[in-house]
Amino acid sequence: MPVLLLGLAGVVPGCSSQPDNRPADLELARPGFPLAADFPSGIVTRNNGIFTKAGRQLFLRGVAVPEVAWIAQRNDEQMGFFDHRLFNAAADWGCDILRLSVMPAVWRRAGEAHVMRALDMSVAYARRCGLYLSICWHSIGFPPTERYKDLTDVHYGPLFETTTAETRDFWTRIAARYAKEDVVAYFDLFNEPQYILPDGNLATEHTEPMWVAYREWVEGLVDAIRVHAPEKPVCVGGLQFAYDLSMAPDLPIRRPNVIYATHPYPDSNWRLPWSRAFLEPGEKLPVIATEFGWDRQHHPESSLRSSNGLYRDLLLNALDQAAMGWQAWCFSHIFTPALLANNGFEPSAEYGTYVRHALLERKRASLANRT
Repeated sequence: MPVLLLGLAGVVPGCSSQPDNRPADLELARPGFPLAADFPSGIVTRNNGIFTKAGRQLFLRGVAVPEVAWIAQRNDEQMGFFDHRLFNAAADWGCDILRLSVMPAVWRRAGEAHVMRALDMSVAYARRCGLYLSICWHSIGFPPTERYKDLTDVHYGPLFETTTAETRDFWTRIAARYAKEDVVAYFDLFNEPQYILPDGNLATEHTEPMWVAYREWVEGLVDAIRVHAPEKPVCVGGLQFAYDLSMAPDLPIRRPNVIYATHPYPDSNWRLPWSRAFLEPGEKLPVIATEFGWDRQHHPESSLRSSNGLYRDLLLNALDQAAMGWQAWCFSHIFTPALLANNGFEPSAEYGTYVRHALLERKRASLANRT
């Protein structure tokens, strides 16, 4: 679960009514590596893999960009820059994909027009840089009970609080806008499902009835999305802050083209080991780690319940062996764990440097295999 720093709607739009949101500096965006001949391609799931429609398997690795509309609205020295530099840096790091988050509070406060402009600009930059995108509704809580994690910003208010109606409205608008945009690889429906008790405390156990209730909520949301985007894959996180997918193989989402997300932070395996939480589910289902990361203060590597080695190496090796893609949280110098050291997109000394090296190593290996 990421740590955030505090202090800082109408008719569904159709293609014909969309404004021209191409960024002025678009020509400065560029790929870091040669692009695949079929980029961008719509993607599909098959068994436990993710493929282009032409049948090439994809291993989507990259980084997560925190609250893209928030950064775009500020676009300054403090929050960071939302322009060609962000996308060029991601391409130079060897990313295949960027995960873009939209918080409910920012959607409400900044407004649909600003959020869509930021996403449209992201699509334009990403196309030039050879990057796929995923869009994430960045809330934490349990939608079937309408209880959400309490985290309030002085400007935006309760960051994660939302409703099923608002969530469905958001995704209906996103689906109508990006249904045929292949740069947008998939829709990440809800950031971190976590059951919250009536007294506001977090549940320490997640049960089959909880998963079944969440599955039914997801299926209703998918049905609303696919009225507008019938072929776009959706991504569904596990329980326990998206970590636990142990119930998904026996009780999968009963809709086609579903990707499953896990968030294996160092302190996530206190109840279930990686094998049960996402590695064994990944033998049957397409699984991707849409968040992970570490830092000394909030997610120290020492909190991993293992004595076999460093969290960073153990995790990336496990994901490689399972043929799972991943996105490291987060591509920022403000939001933590921070991959960046500053607003110039330099990697942070330990975490960012490690992830950048890992991305480059895998990108070069992928290019070598392609030729």
